[in-house]
Amino acid sequence: MSDTIFFIFLFAFGTLVGSFLNVVTLRYSPEGRLFSRHDIGGRSHCPSCMRTLRWFELIPLLSFLAQLGRCRSCKAPLSVQYPLVEVAGGAILAGIPFILNGFYGISAGRFFGFDVGAWYYALVAFWVAIVLSLLIVTIIDLRHSIIPNGLNLSIGILGVGVTALVALNAGSLPPFHDSFLMQYRLIFSPFESALLNHLLGALVGGALFWVLSFFSRGRAMGMGDVKLAFALGLALGWPDIGLAIALSFIAGGIWGGVLLATKQRHFGDHVPFGPFLVLGSILTLCMGFVLIRWYFSFFSLP
Repeated sequence: MSDTIFFIFLFAFGTLVGSFLNVVTLRYSPEGRLFSRHDIGGRSHCPSCMRTLRWFELIPLLSFLAQLGRCRSCKAPLSVQYPLVEVAGGAILAGIPFILNGFYGISAGRFFGFDVGAWYYALVAFWVAIVLSLLIVTIIDLRHSIIPNGLNLSIGILGVGVTALVALNAGSLPPFHDSFLMQYRLIFSPFESALLNHLLGALVGGALFWVLSFFSRGRAMGMGDVKLAFALGLALGWPDIGLAIALSFIAGGIWGGVLLATKQRHFGDHVPFGPFLVLGSILTLCMGFVLIRWYFSFFSLP
């Protein structure tokens, strides 16, 4: 199987995962459990006419396109969330291994030929699971302005796994590759130890958001944001979580300005912050070194 075909397979399988996540997030109720059998069980149906859908109406992406984004029976428009989340699921399952392979210098042939340590496959799996969890966080926070404790706990446990794998196998990594900021980590971190940097990331992320939540009395940040920042700090480590938080505030500020300018929000209105923290974390994971190098290029001598 060629590398291209394998990545296409990962993307296709990821759209199936995205289709399942649509079911989970659309049927989620803040009063219930995230993966409750009562909520996610049963056949899929049209949200407008309640007709049970046939198997050929549930093919990720293709069914939505074939039906022109409408129910086959009542012609009611379907939510754009369906194809967007399916595409996101495919992008995560195909993209995260690709990005990590490039970052750690793992060629596609070595990766698919099982010529790397088993710990690396576990690391990739942990990051895929974390980013999929962040996708769920984004959808639920946008829909309900809440981040379920179960999701934060899951991301925290996966972060423990990432921390353990990076710390135990630091000697197998290329120089400075225990951080997505690479050598710029030396500027910001007082520690050489990957373990200490990940623990510091959790402490800084959680403490900063707790302070914001405490002094704003929960108006600026909720406890769900605090727990998410702690979990992501554990997974990303320090100083990576610092860059993720900075990017999240920049993105949140820009979006808030747009909402105010278009009069869709007013000062004091609540805007879910979880999606911005997710965005900052994913940008740090995918291109943290590129972004921090670009930033420091402004301070270089001509």
